[in-house]
Amino acid sequence: MSVATFMGICSTHPKLGYYTSTDPLGKKGDFVTAPEISQMFGEMLGAWVLTQWHVLGRPERFELLELGPGRGTLMADMLRVISKDRQALTAMELTLFDVSPPLIEKQKQALAKFKPRWIESIAALERGTTPLIIIANEFFDALPIHQYQFQNGAWHERLIGLRDGRLAWGLAPNPLPPGEVPAEFNAPAQGEIWETSPVAQNLVAELADLLNRRGGTMMVIDYGYEKTRTGDTFQAIADHEFADPLENPGTADLSAHVNFSALIEVANSRGAAAQMAGTQGQVLKQLGIVQRAEKLIASNPEKAQSIKADLNRLVDPDQMGDLFKVMAVQGVKQGVPFEQDEALARINNITHGFFGRRGGVSPGDFASLNVSVSVADDKKNVAANRTRIMDALGLPPPKLATLSQVHSTRVITVSRDFDFSSRPEADGMVTKSPGIALGVLSADCTPVLFADPGAGIIGACHAGWRGAVDGIITSTIAAMSILGAEPARIIAAIGPTIFMENYEVGPDFTADFLARHKEGKRFITRLGSRKREHFDLPGFVRAELERSGITQIGLAGACTYANPEYYFSHRHATHNKCQTGRQISIIALK
Repeated sequence: MSVATFMGICSTHPKLGYYTSTDPLGKKGDFVTAPEISQMFGEMLGAWVLTQWHVLGRPERFELLELGPGRGTLMADMLRVISKDRQALTAMELTLFDVSPPLIEKQKQALAKFKPRWIESIAALERGTTPLIIIANEFFDALPIHQYQFQNGAWHERLIGLRDGRLAWGLAPNPLPPGEVPAEFNAPAQGEIWETSPVAQNLVAELADLLNRRGGTMMVIDYGYEKTRTGDTFQAIADHEFADPLENPGTADLSAHVNFSALIEVANSRGAAAQMAGTQGQVLKQLGIVQRAEKLIASNPEKAQSIKADLNRLVDPDQMGDLFKVMAVQGVKQGVPFEQDEALARINNITHGFFGRRGGVSPGDFASLNVSVSVADDKKNVAANRTRIMDALGLPPPKLATLSQVHSTRVITVSRDFDFSSRPEADGMVTKSPGIALGVLSADCTPVLFADPGAGIIGACHAGWRGAVDGIITSTIAAMSILGAEPARIIAAIGPTIFMENYEVGPDFTADFLARHKEGKRFITRLGSRKREHFDLPGFVRAELERSGITQIGLAGACTYANPEYYFSHRHATHNKCQTGRQISIIALK
């Protein structure tokens, strides 16, 4: 039999299968997963779910799905965080995918008050219409794999059979046709092994189709490799130790490293947007696990050493931090996804949108909705992306006004005779002319959209810290006032930007900022035991809006740095030594 068949029988046999006849998790089981180590792991994923719900536009209903929920420990920790947002909790429908009766009983005990439903097939999700948020932690590694070994000039499938009454390895007599072998394996060495998992790939294809149709996102956390390669990763774990996979079938956890590149290729081929989000350590840090550990230590000083040890185990590169990787998959519906501010969306004669990086045609570091002509992206891609964006808003592409943004306080008034091929140096725009779209670009700086619906006047500005301190907010409002707007009537919406948790600054920044803004100390914070201070850019922008007399202020989107799969982030790209594009925020009078 194939390795895949062997894994399937050993894991899910109705009576003797490893997952169907026993509870394998925790200290009393055969292995420990991240949720069993610390509550912080699940709390970070709960925060991630809330972020995704906000990114989706806070829908009235959404489905939260976990693949392979174990004892329910991870979901219980996640729900403790999600429950802090009553609107999100009310909107949530909880679904658990599992085939293990012992573990399902544990899940019922842990999660009963949240009234989950259990499914054993992805087909059970087909009738759903609400957005879908999916978590899969250490799930894909347990799915069956096929192994092929290079022997005597050809690839043969590895098989498991009987020899002298014992299970033993063998090879299929007929070689694999050359066309079925990945091109990168053109010169293998004798005995090399290549693994593939059609089950995992088919499952990702199904889930990608669901995400495309219903909208939503998936986070996959598992141990594996980012690029297809050779190597024997098939393993068995029993009583927290490695064991012979062929000894005592059904009594050990069988798994293999996940080939993330194969899963990403499948998801993208279905039209979804899939990519690696980073290592487990990187992603957990971006989500705020270090700050959470510091708060737990402050509340429970007697457990400081234990909390620090748990944190290190989860994020340290030499422990689970680098071994486990994170893959993100976003559904891509017809058209280009964008976010809106609730108050602006209620104004009949105005259309607007905060766009991220999804839904475009740009490749590589600029994937995929880059709108900047100032980066190394092909200008044809930029033009195509801008057309898609304007189509999504129902606006004519030639009527998009953009700027050469220079962190200034200059604001221009856009009229019908504006040269839309020009990019004047400025950081703010206002207009009272219908049919003209004002667009500001960003990749961590704060975009702000303005509207006085009574006067029929709109504005947009790009507020980096320097422009915000120098007065771009007040300059934009002043330009709107010249056209007839009144600050008391203006609605302002802050778009996706870098949040304080990820905006580290040095002493020179602090000195410069405080020299320019004498009352600015409340926007400079030292988080926990971190050596460097942090700057609250969106908080400062909000304060500037309030100081200008605006009381209706909304916030759309999430932190650009912490969500690189959704947004371009200059700081994130710099830290990862890559390039990045720019997203756009647009407002127009109909």
